[in-house]
Amino acid sequence: MCERPELRHCYRGRRSPGVLAIFFLLVLGIGSPRDLFAENSGILLTRETAVHNALTSHPLVAMALDRILSESEQVGVAKSDYLPHVSVSLNQLFLNTAFAGGVFPNFEPIAPELLNPTLSQDITAFGRRHYKVKRERDLLDARKEDLREARLTVIYHADVAYDQLAMFEHLLAGARKNEADAALHYRMAQERLAKGLGVVTDVTLARVLWEKTRLSLVQERNALNKAQADLVYAMGQEKMAPYRTDGIPTISLPSMPLEEMIEYALRHRPLLLSAIDQDRESEDRVAEIQTRNYPHLSLFAQGLIFWGVPPYISGAPAGSGLFLPTFQSGVVMTIPLFVGGAITHATERARMISRRESEKTRLVRLGIIRNIRKFYDDLITQQETVALDQARYDHAKENARLVEKRFDKGLLDGVTAVDAETELLTSREQLIADQFRFEMIREGLDREMGFRRDSDVAGNRERS
Repeated sequence: MCERPELRHCYRGRRSPGVLAIFFLLVLGIGSPRDLFAENSGILLTRETAVHNALTSHPLVAMALDRILSESEQVGVAKSDYLPHVSVSLNQLFLNTAFAGGVFPNFEPIAPELLNPTLSQDITAFGRRHYKVKRERDLLDARKEDLREARLTVIYHADVAYDQLAMFEHLLAGARKNEADAALHYRMAQERLAKGLGVVTDVTLARVLWEKTRLSLVQERNALNKAQADLVYAMGQEKMAPYRTDGIPTISLPSMPLEEMIEYALRHRPLLLSAIDQDRESEDRVAEIQTRNYPHLSLFAQGLIFWGVPPYISGAPAGSGLFLPTFQSGVVMTIPLFVGGAITHATERARMISRRESEKTRLVRLGIIRNIRKFYDDLITQQETVALDQARYDHAKENARLVEKRFDKGLLDGVTAVDAETELLTSREQLIADQFRFEMIREGLDREMGFRRDSDVAGNRERS
């Protein structure tokens, strides 16, 4: 019984030893069927490991996280306006006149030091601080959505790179088997010609076929190497490694109709949610600039401490050389009257920026809707392609079964038998390749929807 009947057609029945040996030489080619579909020399990599490596190593995620941390600090900067501001200055003075008119005795200059502590506290700016803080919080929300979008993008590229590598692994296996079969076919044509059983044309055609399969094998090897490079890049690694994948894809169809997918994307796609948050930030900027026309009420307290002033000037006890500390405090209301139209122009400029951000958000919405529709149509088309591949594979299996029966009766030669086996193998590889292409389209659709199938973030899909 065959070890993997879906990969190799079993030939049973009574045959002469010579015919049986030739047939198995043709069918097996250069190795066993298992060797044709998987090379154990590479480093086995699961999809989960590839995605994990991408999330932990890719610079795109680290950059988005750093932007969040930076914006968190900016929120703290904006909130600092709610707290009192304390400063102190130390001045070295050089005086030759009195503080309140007149001159020092004998015009004697003095060089006192002045310590000036100051405290200021905003009481109200009629909304200015509120809008500044709200702006930064909106930007922080946008940066958080950018991080989710970055993770979504990294996962998508890792999934696609993984599927691409798996696809080329199977295509290379088919190309390797085809090249081996073509080489055997060419040698058999030469032997038949040498025995007087063939013609030169058969040898020429067999050589052309062999050369084509050799070129195809080189192309598939090159495509596999590039796919490995894409996977290394998608995982954020610098060192090249000969990764190999595991498993065969399973077709997973969308669980909701097209319009529901669009509605889901408009609620969950981080790229759109980030744009909406930036819209709010630009609106808050307009409101914050408008508050510059409003009064500003603040409290201040200031102290003055002198030393180095002669006692006969300061009136302090002999030997102290120190003025008694003085202070002043009060409430200040500042009302802007005319600033050359700067606030008016700044407000209009902010309104134009806000309008531009709104149009950018609308453009993002339109792009998401368009992309989902295109991916959905591509998915339906690829589904039909996979169905046709499946039918071709089923026909190839049936043809191989019929060829086996005719071969048992001596009605067909070994070349025809191996061609049937090659067609079976090729059709299966094409089926698997198109299944991977289906998965890549589905992964693109999931990304456009903002849907992540990894379970560790299943609870983060909803956003209030």
